[in-house]
Amino acid sequence: MKIANAGHLPPYLNCEELTVPHGLPLGVAVENTDAEDTWHLGASDRLAFVSDGVVEARDPSGELYGFERTREISEQPAETIARTAQLFGQEDDINVLTVVRLPVMTEAAV
Repeated sequence: MKIANAGHLPPYLNCEELTVPHGLPLGVAVENTDAEDTWHLGASDRLAFVSDGVVEARDPSGELYGFERTREISEQPAETIARTAQLFGQEDDINVLTVVRLPVMTEAAV
């Protein structure tokens, strides 16, 4: 897979934050070309993309949900991650996309 960061948070691969080059948000510059990184996803790898609304969710005392908590739940389904941040204290939009690479099925396995 190829990833270009256009002002978003880095994704998590198997609960570890990927190091991707930073880029300007889409639409900031007319001729904006973001650097791309190439990553290989192995069978059963789980990739989670989250918006800043997840890490910036804030509880009633003002505590942020934060990067560490987000990393810890990044192996969960998108709906679970989003709901967890929402229940913690939603202040911004919350967007989550999770991708799981399934093992290749062979005819012998069917």
